[in-house]
Amino acid sequence: MSEEQLHLEDAKKLYRKAVEEFEIAREKNDRVFLCDACAKGWLAAVEATYALVLKKGVKEEELLRTDWGRRRMVYRYAGKELKLYYFSLRDNLHIECYYERSLDFDEVQIHLNDLRYYIDEVEELKEVRR
Repeated sequence: MSEEQLHLEDAKKLYRKAVEEFEIAREKNDRVFLCDACAKGWLAAVEATYALVLKKGVKEEELLRTDWGRRRMVYRYAGKELKLYYFSLRDNLHIECYYERSLDFDEVQIHLNDLRYYIDEVEELKEVRR
């Protein structure tokens, strides 16, 4: 399995965990579980972003693994639509939900749906021949 496929598999696993925790959070009306779901959702977005960059020809050892580095890579390698999704996911799942705890259940559901779309779109990208 290629490196980008491994990152995509991790993204999908984290996404599934985020959805599971979201469902528990909604059932129990528990904002702590909601924040945990957002954290896993953000990690899924990070893994999908690594897959995106690898598909664009960057080597695993060249990945920039900081928030600043990921932003730089997204600006350089993602198309307009994926940039918008990445930054929306970062702002909403990572900052507004996880850190600020300011999103409600309906908003998080929308962003988890956006995350699924982001992962699917990254998976559909064609690889650059190395």
